Amino acid sequence: SNANAIGARLRGAAGFQTAWLRASQAPAVVAVVDTGITSHPDLDGRVLPGYDFVRVLEYANDGDSRDANPSDPGDYVSVNELASGAFAGCTAEDSSWHGTIVSGMVAAHTGNGLGGAGIHPRAAILPVRVAGKCGAEVPDIIDGMRWAAGLAVAKSDGGFLPINPNPARIVSISFGSSAACNAAYQSTIDELAAHGVVVVAAAGNQHAAPMRPANCKGAIGVAALNRDGFKATY
Repeated sequence: SNANAIGARLRGAAGFQTAWLRASQAPAVVAVVDTGITSHPDLDGRVLPGYDFVRVLEYANDGDSRDANPSDPGDYVSVNELASGAFAGCTAEDSSWHGTIVSGMVAAHTGNGLGGAGIHPRAAILPVRVAGKCGAEVPDIIDGMRWAAGLAVAKSDGGFLPINPNPARIVSISFGSSAACNAAYQSTIDELAAHGVVVVAAAGNQHAAPMRPANCKGAIGVAALNRDGFKATY
């Protein structure tokens, strides 16, 4: 196929057909640390119980703070909300449904004649909601990463959250910031690595240096290439 021809001459090509062959022998839990997840027929039977780590009530958009429901209620910000003052510095925009899109890229059913085909035909998605309106806050992301790996996460009022019964082998973070890797991110990535968990993060959309946390030591940064083999602007 044309895809195979491109993959043969570009060392950076993803090689999905090879990945499908290998992944079919190795089921894995993949944590999608993102906006949460919505119901979708191409993900039926592929989604594990997750958690919602968005602390700020105004940003959560689901009527409460942290809870065991990782559903994505939407991360839209309306013009009226911007005028209210609670969302200063944000941008008016429609919901992205980003967590569901990324989950589909990872684990959408293959060969069913519906939608797309995921990277890993035997992956189970662990939805970890850390982003709501106006994006995500680092403490929420850090707690979500640690919980996804099966580690203990403290509650704000004392004690600990229930331990994740399905620890992820891979933690996917498909967003970030232009800031340098900080101590909180680096220590978390190091801790996850010590437990055999790999962090895969987006390198960024601006044809620039890798974003955080992809720029942290030990994280795997993912970029896109155009058909000529150069880093894409998206």
